[in-house]
Amino acid sequence: MNRYWQQMIVPEIGAEGQQRIEAAKVLIIGAGGLGTPVAVYLAAAGVGTIGIADGDIVAVSNLPRQFLYDEKDTGQSKARVLAAKLVGQNPGISINVHDEILGKENGSRLIASYDVVCDCTDNPVARILIDSICGQLNKPLMYAVVKDWEGYVTVLHHIKRVSLQDIFSSSSLLEQADMNCSTAGIVNTTCGIAGSIQACEALKTILGVPGSLDGGILCFNSLRGIYRVFTLQSPSQNNK
Repeated sequence: MNRYWQQMIVPEIGAEGQQRIEAAKVLIIGAGGLGTPVAVYLAAAGVGTIGIADGDIVAVSNLPRQFLYDEKDTGQSKARVLAAKLVGQNPGISINVHDEILGKENGSRLIASYDVVCDCTDNPVARILIDSICGQLNKPLMYAVVKDWEGYVTVLHHIKRVSLQDIFSSSSLLEQADMNCSTAGIVNTTCGIAGSIQACEALKTILGVPGSLDGGILCFNSLRGIYRVFTLQSPSQNNK
């Protein structure tokens, strides 16, 4: 039986959709709590080329939420360890390792080679840069941010042309530069929920399936069991 048969019988996928998935190139920036579930689901779905960009190493404190790593991986490159485990998961796909921190010098070069980008970082400065580059290069961006029990997921620079700056100002993002998983805390399932949704939106983008998060933002609180989608408008839409 075909490896992907059960997803190919889904009406929105089919044989043609599976071919699109296998031809797609997705860059995952950040191989941590968000990047791990995103990478696992996209690799399992058969995304033909996955890039993993992260210059960090595995630490013991990562293990509760970055579930593909184990203690023997500590001190090693996250990008390289994750890539090796994805190859074991699905040998039929290609994994590109970018063992480097994305910045102004290499950001455009890395992003330009891919069709879809998943921002799985934990750094507002990086998020602003990734958003800017994706806007310049017209690359759909799957954006997510998490803390404690809460998460936010949206699709930027796609059909509705919404950018991160349409949702949050740079100043408000930078004011929270010290608020990350290390300082605000994080529940591992929060990462799993947000990462799964990012992966789903990436697949829908590849397939050309419309979604409410292109032009909307999902805000959830898993402690209270609240999930809401708010409609967004870009400045160009407001001027119509």
